[in-house]
Amino acid sequence: MPDLITPSRAAQNPALAQLASSGPAYLASLISAASEAVRRACGRDFTLGSYTEYHSGGIYVRQPLRLRQFPVVEITRVASGPRPALLVQNVDANTNQRATVETTSTGLRLVRVASAVATTADLLFTNYPTLASLAAAVNAMANGWSATVRANFANWPSADLKPLQGALSALNGSRDLEIYTESISSLSGVPFADEFNFDSPGSGWRLDDETGELYAHFPRGQLNIRIDYRAGFATIPQPVQEATVQLVQDLYQAGLVNNTLKKATLGASTVELKDTTATSQMSSKVQLLLAPYVDHARVIYR
Repeated sequence: MPDLITPSRAAQNPALAQLASSGPAYLASLISAASEAVRRACGRDFTLGSYTEYHSGGIYVRQPLRLRQFPVVEITRVASGPRPALLVQNVDANTNQRATVETTSTGLRLVRVASAVATTADLLFTNYPTLASLAAAVNAMANGWSATVRANFANWPSADLKPLQGALSALNGSRDLEIYTESISSLSGVPFADEFNFDSPGSGWRLDDETGELYAHFPRGQLNIRIDYRAGFATIPQPVQEATVQLVQDLYQAGLVNNTLKKATLGASTVELKDTTATSQMSSKVQLLLAPYVDHARVIYR
């Protein structure tokens, strides 16, 4: 995830300008740490990116499905109805003692264990763009591996396979991998379906792009809704940038203090440092800058 500010933006702060020239690597580390802290405090990524999320359907039309990132720039797909699309198995139990299949964000992973030796094969979606080509690659591996494409799925994109399926045991037992098949079109002057009938899918959805709230009447199910979208800011808002700068400064100055020192005597004077045993919090100035950007639902319930 990109940092929320650049070193040159941090160097606009007089307290960090010298660090930018004397310790650029340390400043970069502080910026990364502060950026991650701001994201966690706000429950948002902020930077513009592409996301895929899975949600459970059966949501009442007046209670929106909340996307995790906002503002939403583009909804590229809203789909439901996960269906078995690719069957994978390993039938060589004489050689293999264990065999699993799983999907990752980039491909299909096959793992077999024979005589305590694990062999992993990663078949990338970019190399095998359709389910038919992916199944052919599995069948060409030998060592007991085989794959069968379910009806009508041969030309479907292999990248449409739901990620993080598995690792599923495939030894002497076939395992189906799913694809979300039923697209739900956006509403265009068409009313929702019966909003009081939970089991009746609606005819589309409406989006509040500023809040990431998607209003619809989705079919009931568990993690049966897939949403692909782009969200975030092309340019990080200045209050968020300044809050990150202030946090970088706080982290840098905190690193200059010996936290193990409670009291020091300087000639006739005695200096006593404040108690630092309490849980550290972001300064009030950082909290003030970030307050309008906090996703309270994620911060409280995550």
